[in-house]
Formats: sequence, C-alpha cells, structure tokens
Amino acid sequence: MKFKLIIAIAITIIIGGIAVCFVSTDDGKTSVDTNKMKGNNLPHSLDQYYNEDQEYLIEMYKLGESMMGIPVNLGQGDFPNAIVSFNEFSECYEYSSEMVPEWKKYYDQKAVNELGNALETGDPDAINKAMGKVGETCSECHLDTMTPVYNKYYWNDFRDVMIETPDGQMPWKQAKMYYLLMGFDGIGVNIKESDQDGAEQSFELFDSMFDNMTKKCSACHISEPKYFVSEDIQKMIDDMGKSISKEKYGAANGLRYTIGDSCHKCHIIHIPPQYAKVNGD
Repeated sequence: MKFKLIIAIAITIIIGGIAVCFVSTDDGKTSVDTNKMKGNNLPHSLDQYYNEDQEYLIEMYKLGESMMGIPVNLGQGDFPNAIVSFNEFSECYEYSSEMVPEWKKYYDQKAVNELGNALETGDPDAINKAMGKVGETCSECHLDTMTPVYNKYYWNDFRDVMIETPDGQMPWKQAKMYYLLMGFDGIGVNIKESDQDGAEQSFELFDSMFDNMTKKCSACHISEPKYFVSEDIQKMIDDMGKSISKEKYGAANGLRYTIGDSCHKCHIIHIPPQYAKVNGD
C-alpha cells in the first residue's frame, strides 16, 4: 500500500510538468515570483536547444519517463527494475544538469542520492520522502520558468498577424476591435433599437470579418481548428443572418449569445499567453 503513495507522488510530479524543467532568471532568483520574468531574461545558451531537434525537451522526456519508471515498477512489485529506472534517471539528471549552467541551481544531486539510498534499503517511507524531495526541486523549476520558456519558444504573437478589413489589412488587435467586435456588438445594439437596416449592416460586417479572422488561424495552427471557428459555429452565424433578415430578433440574439460563448472559450485559451507575450517585451 505504501508503494501506491509513491505512485501518487510521482504522478503529481509528472502532471506538474517534469517534461519541461527549464530555466532561471539572470539574477539567480528561484521563487515563484520569478514566474513573472520576461522572455528576454532567459539564458542565451538556451537558444541552441530550441531548433528542429528539440534536444533539451527530449532530454526532459527521458528524465520524466525514467523517474516515473521508479514508482511504476515498485507498484508492480518489480523492485530490480525500479533500481534500473533509478539508475537511468540519475544518469539523465546529471547529464541535463550540465546542459545549461544557469539552470544548475534547480538540480539537487543530494536529493537524488538520498533517493538512491532509500531504494537500496527498500524502505517505502524513506522512498516516499526522497521521491517527494526530488519532485519539489522539479516543481520549483516548472513554477519559475515554464511560462517564459513557452512565451519565447512556443507561443506565436498575434501582433504579427494581419487581417483583411474593409479598410485594408490591419493588425489582429485593431481588426478585431474596430471591425469584428463592431459588427458583433452592432447586431445587438441595432436589434435593441429595432433598426433592421442597421442590424443587417452589422451582421454583414461581422460575417465577413469572422471569415477573414478564420482564414488567419493558420498563422499559428498547423492543423484545421475544430473549435470556435468550425462549421457548426459558421452555421450558427448563417442562421443568425437569416433570423435577422426575417426580423426574428429573439432567435437572432439567442444565436448571437451562443456564438459569443464560443468566442469567450477561444479567448480563455489564447488571451493569457498573448498577454504574457506582450508583458515579455
């Protein structure tokens, strides 16, 4: 039963992000506050590992899998292979700790040695304690550094994306604010005012801008988006237009709220990393 606790600890570590134990600030701080640090504070030596080979990330996957091998084998009663997994983990741990000097402060070789000693004794309580201690060092690294690393190497910048508008191409933010949102909110405003012509004009603007925005999703997405701008949402937009043309304003507004909920869900995913990108300048 005690080995099940080891598995729970390890799963918590994995969920916390052991696959991406990244970098620190130049001033040496390792507190959670450094989660606010900006991408340009990352060590320059990090760049060499973020190319097509993704060398450091692969090493982190190896590290995480070998660490998880310890509780997996213990939980299955395979103590010899738990030792094998530990030896592999220890080797990966030492190797990755040397890859970027600025990151070494996050590695605690003493904690790893204690884990090895605990495994040698076979004492579940000692193993649990040692696993937790090693996991804490991994978690501290993730909390401090994952956001700026994702910010720099994985998150694209919406400010670089241009969208077609009635007045030509504009940056994403301006196009959404002055045209897409103007059309979307304009539908509601005109419906409230019982302005049929205005509602139709606002719908045409929103419909065209939604299509223009959808075409630009490929600036970041390498596969076709299946949510938020998918065919079911486009059908709702078409049905909203038909309802407006028939002056069925209640139905039109109901569809508009549902479409707006999809927009909100898209914002939940995309706005936080974009704000981190902006704050990282």
